[in-house]
Amino acid sequence: MFVGTGGLFYAALTVQPALSQTHLAAPWWTPTALAAIYLPPALMVLAAALWRLDWLRFAVLAFAGGYGVAIASWLLVRTGHTIGNETTLWIVWMPGLPAVAMCLFRHRAPFVYLAVVSVLSQLATMLVRTDYDGGLLVSDILFAVSYSALPAAACVGLIRTGRMLDETSHAVAAAAANNAAAEARRFERKRFDGLTHDGVIATLLQASRAANTPLLAGYARSTLESLDGLRSGAAPAEHVDNARWLANLRAVVADIDDTVPVVVNESADRLGQIPGTVATLLVSATGEAVRNWQRHASTPVRAAVCEVTVTVERTTVAVEITDDGAGFDTTAVPSVRIGLRANIIEAFADLPGGWSSIDSLPGRGCRVCVGWTTT
Repeated sequence: MFVGTGGLFYAALTVQPALSQTHLAAPWWTPTALAAIYLPPALMVLAAALWRLDWLRFAVLAFAGGYGVAIASWLLVRTGHTIGNETTLWIVWMPGLPAVAMCLFRHRAPFVYLAVVSVLSQLATMLVRTDYDGGLLVSDILFAVSYSALPAAACVGLIRTGRMLDETSHAVAAAAANNAAAEARRFERKRFDGLTHDGVIATLLQASRAANTPLLAGYARSTLESLDGLRSGAAPAEHVDNARWLANLRAVVADIDDTVPVVVNESADRLGQIPGTVATLLVSATGEAVRNWQRHASTPVRAAVCEVTVTVERTTVAVEITDDGAGFDTTAVPSVRIGLRANIIEAFADLPGGWSSIDSLPGRGCRVCVGWTTT
């Protein structure tokens, strides 16, 4: 747009001088040269306004070619008439503008083009002026080249910088998309690992140890519904009332062992609702901790006792699962153990506002705390 507008500006300045200098070349040359030089800038303006890059490329080539052919042909069709030294041949006013236009699509060719048309324009100036000093030809050529080379170089630098910024922007966007996709896959993998461990494996283990019961059937049905939700991509409810998620938590604990007490401590200014994702993680972590107690805490000589305590305050929800069983060394738990890693440690580490802790020693029982604080 800028270069095209500049070409039209030069047209307004040079049409009158061109018409007054028609006697310096063949009669057909001046109107033909004016059309060849100034129609492409008009097309450039139109192409830029319509965002037509193909038109713009064609207009730039036509502009550079039209000016080059016009200045070269003037040397061949000139009539030999001359003008005074105080007058300038109209066509030599703008050798640098086509070169600047070429910089939109080329980096080196515009400077070669600029050198050639600068030589031709200064030769035309030497031939048309009455008392031109030939000794100034070289210096005039160098001045013409240097005068237009600076804006051409600035244009090349600007376009290169813009291209680098575009490439960097696209690379950053692609990297962000890849990272987001990888994070989504990791999150879904965690959900699948946790559901497999808490639902599928736990159901099968329970089925292998006891006869079919309505409680076992209900747990299996709940697991299948969770698997269907995972497959369909359904997200947890946005917010869940305390009564609802606490009922789910009690049901999960009762499904595992209905002798485990669930104690709920609620402050007067307690939260009325919590995000569905938080509720799902709290219930899942509680079920995992109680199952671990059931499987590992008791010894042949002593049955361990477990208790679940839920605390709901104004900004915090916490669940504590304690037992007085055999305990274990937390540093010796293999990293491949899905239950502790996926459902408690990593799940709450990835949850904004979430936290978890596991305190246990051999022979001293176990205390698992998970919670969430509003942010």
